[in-house]
Amino acid sequence: RACIRNKCQDPCPGTCGQGAQCDVINHIPICSCPQGMSGNPFVQCQPMQAPPLTQPCNPSPCGPFSQCREVNGQAVCSCVPGYIGSPPACRPECVVNSDCNLNQACSNQKCRDPCPGTCGVGARCQVINHNPICSCPSGYTGDP
Repeated sequence: RACIRNKCQDPCPGTCGQGAQCDVINHIPICSCPQGMSGNPFVQCQPMQAPPLTQPCNPSPCGPFSQCREVNGQAVCSCVPGYIGSPPACRPECVVNSDCNLNQACSNQKCRDPCPGTCGVGARCQVINHNPICSCPSGYTGDP
């Protein structure tokens, strides 16, 4: 209670905002938001909102040919198996032969030796500019 116009009255009515609580301390009204509420107690107190659930990998921030996994609430990106580079620039090992060393060819997006299974039995295989060149060993003739 407080002395208002020479009368002992409750100073709280009309002092605080909607949903606020009023406590009289030393004849002075003190407005505050109740536990679980927030806002300006002189205007309005509202229920506190729970922080929104976040899914850092949905949608994926990682880019093509990459995978996302959540670690401590953060998105961690890596290239999917069979791809190289760093997200968001994951790429296959090769797309064309020129992506490989001169002694290799691009097969199924991998740089490989093009010789196995290319030449005939007993023939020699030499890779020149990504292409397998079959030849007969010296002293032999035929279709390598």
